[in-house]
Amino acid sequence: MDNRSAPCFLVICLSFLIFTSCRATPKETLDQRWEEFGFTAGRFALAGELRLPTGEGPHPLVIMVHGDGPASRRYFFSLKKCFLEAGYATLMWDKPGCGESTGSFSREHLRAERAAILLAAIEKCKRDPRLDARLMGVWGISQAGYVIPMALPQTEDIAFMILVGVAGENGIRQTAYFVSRQILCEGYSAEQAEEARKLAAGVCGALSYEEYVRYGEVLLARYPIVRDLDFMAGILPAERWQAQEPDSEAYVDPIRVMELTTIPVRVFLGEKDRNVDPRQAVEAYEQAFRSAQNPDFAVRLIPGTDHNIILCETGCEKERRNRSREEWSRYAPEYLQAMKDWLLQLRGVAAPPAGAHQESFD
Repeated sequence: MDNRSAPCFLVICLSFLIFTSCRATPKETLDQRWEEFGFTAGRFALAGELRLPTGEGPHPLVIMVHGDGPASRRYFFSLKKCFLEAGYATLMWDKPGCGESTGSFSREHLRAERAAILLAAIEKCKRDPRLDARLMGVWGISQAGYVIPMALPQTEDIAFMILVGVAGENGIRQTAYFVSRQILCEGYSAEQAEEARKLAAGVCGALSYEEYVRYGEVLLARYPIVRDLDFMAGILPAERWQAQEPDSEAYVDPIRVMELTTIPVRVFLGEKDRNVDPRQAVEAYEQAFRSAQNPDFAVRLIPGTDHNIILCETGCEKERRNRSREEWSRYAPEYLQAMKDWLLQLRGVAAPPAGAHQESFD
């Protein structure tokens, strides 16, 4: 789906820019066993990849949930390696319309459809004797921060979760933040970035076509860079424009679910994230988990990293789009180590340090 023809429907989290093709595969290979893992969810047929760690099963499992845009089961080599070394199997699939998976998402219910796919994957994994149904969790990045909360209330089989580069607010506010940060990246002033944020929020939240046109024309005239951000290429004709209803996915706030979440959870945000507001998210998630009286959570802001927790200079889309394949694997070492240590603790391989619950990192 082209975001440029339907601004604000999809959260603008461009983690799919890791590779330029749905079928791109890393040069490296993993020694662990892997096999095709197909399943269905409604009209979708998913082609997945299950990797198993060495040793006897049943194995705990990390189900990996992509962000926005086209995405392949072959992504995130370094992360899979981290999880496998911790003794966890990994599962990831080609998103519908990408690679070997079939089907296409609807405009209005994309996130709900993605949540249904996740739930279908969980159901199949529960029946696999090689996997430990008692310790199945999810790792998710970017738009997955909206997808996973939609799945959580519908299952009791997610034992833990790792959230990366996730927004702590609804999609309209997050999209407006993204636009404002990219305006700053282009050398505009803080005052101009704030104006662009308000205009982008107006475009996304317009209640009438006239209101949409009014905000959109000013935004495009003053900040033409938005045409290159997959936000809006121009003003849509009236017959193609549609207001966001108050109950639409664009207004879903994942924090409402986090306020009721008591499973073990880790949240990682990049200090230089220009896609979601990392400091707002840190505060929102910490407050939510405290409200839920979650006994095992941590929210960590990683210095010098971007939306994907990749080491970076600016975190701007210009930098991200010009990276090589190898540079997309330059994860902050503390991010990988923190996940590995925690996953080992969940398995009971290493005792958790004193005071590990409700831990916050600034």
